[in-house]
Amino acid sequence: MENTLVNSSNIFKLKWKFFTYRVVSYFSFLLIPVYVQKGMHVSPSGLGMMMTLYILFIVSQWFLLGKEIDHRLKIYFRVNSSIDRVVYRLFLGMFFFILLFNIINLLDAKWIYNSYWITWAVLGLFYSWPTRGKIIQESVSSNFGEFRFLDNFEKTLVGLILIMFVFSLPDLPPLVNIEMLKLYFDPLEKIGNPMWNFLLVNYYPFKTYPELFRLAWSLHFYIVGVGLFLLIFYAFLRFFVSRRLSLLGVFALVSSWSFSRTLTTNVEFAMLTTYSLLWIWTLLWVAKSSTYRAGLFMGLVSFWGTLLNPSFAILVFFQIGFLVFIYLRDRTLWFKRQLLKYALFGVILTILRLLSHTDLLEPLHGIDWSFFKYAALEIDRKGFFILGIFGLMIAIVKFYKPKILVLKEFQIERESMSIFLLSFVLYILFSLFWDDSLISGFGMMWPLAFLSLIPLELLFQSLSRMRSSRNMIYVIYILICLLDSHFEGRVKVFIKIFNN
Repeated sequence: MENTLVNSSNIFKLKWKFFTYRVVSYFSFLLIPVYVQKGMHVSPSGLGMMMTLYILFIVSQWFLLGKEIDHRLKIYFRVNSSIDRVVYRLFLGMFFFILLFNIINLLDAKWIYNSYWITWAVLGLFYSWPTRGKIIQESVSSNFGEFRFLDNFEKTLVGLILIMFVFSLPDLPPLVNIEMLKLYFDPLEKIGNPMWNFLLVNYYPFKTYPELFRLAWSLHFYIVGVGLFLLIFYAFLRFFVSRRLSLLGVFALVSSWSFSRTLTTNVEFAMLTTYSLLWIWTLLWVAKSSTYRAGLFMGLVSFWGTLLNPSFAILVFFQIGFLVFIYLRDRTLWFKRQLLKYALFGVILTILRLLSHTDLLEPLHGIDWSFFKYAALEIDRKGFFILGIFGLMIAIVKFYKPKILVLKEFQIERESMSIFLLSFVLYILFSLFWDDSLISGFGMMWPLAFLSLIPLELLFQSLSRMRSSRNMIYVIYILICLLDSHFEGRVKVFIKIFNN
């Protein structure tokens, strides 16, 4: 017991060191809006870098708030990958910040500004005060244990993913007022006012500086929208394939020329067409988390969907039905009731949004078979995605005929595949008869990238004892993805942005 944190004679020194480090680092990032305003003469690339750091700081506070909510509500859950925990806490913290900032937005301009700084100052002191030994001993890197033991191939691939992500930044919108910016990022006017209120308060110090405000919103849509999308995609893939193939799947997605082209022509797709992935990942996570308190997150994910597009509200009823009657059918009635009780908060918010926007719930079209067109376009732009056709056939055969001789030794999580296939069919039907937002843009790209990995997983499992052969195949597919990435075109767009 002499070596425990409580009995250590050095505890005061540890706490003081922790507090000093946290306070200095926290307020250094928090004051970036002040530095940027006073450094308007800084080069565009310098401003972009500082704004990126500020956005990453904001995102880190979402994670800390999500972790604090877990602690206060005693939410303990199983994870398939350490990234599941990161994704869950990032979104949970963001959802509560959306609610908080919408309350602050009800104040007048002066008090919005004051409340902004008071909120962040209070949170900074709260996070910095070392009240628990667990916080003192815990490092940020401990939340990314998934990447602690990467081999050289995987480290190289992570570096390539980051490079592709940086150089896929789309051009900035014209320098206009806030209302025109809203129209630029949401030309179909689907995004709800609570989302715009959140973005307004989140970057309120830049409101009187149109150039900085435009940069903040543009980088938010890209870094938060696309960054979280790629992170969720990796967490989703880990339910089905190995870490190595999961990284390859993310690289195949981000290196697709369609990835860059979509953002160039429709930057709003960074959020509007990625909800299908979050929705399916939430089903997977809740079904396997082994806690009814996961219902809180499930309900809030549905509310988030209504902020992006009110028609997504009806998906919450399918989500609850799938869980209660199919994927959690072996759970007790008490467990299901508790799950619904925790989901009730988000479901009520979802229904309120649904009732207040019934005019936007009418089907946008008759029967629309455009998902075939979208799939063909993505395959044409990324040859790697042709494997997705074979992957879909393998998945269906393995699901319905698991003992067939050719696939008998092929191991893939049956329940997870069931969730994917059923959800995939659901949102294709949704796009057929209602709204194609779930299968346009990134909504068709990520399923193709995932299905393209299934033949490779089958191949890798059959070559489990031939490490050198697997490494060679892995390198070949990395090169295939890299060669048709149109990287030089992305670099030209990136340079053009900061030269202007």
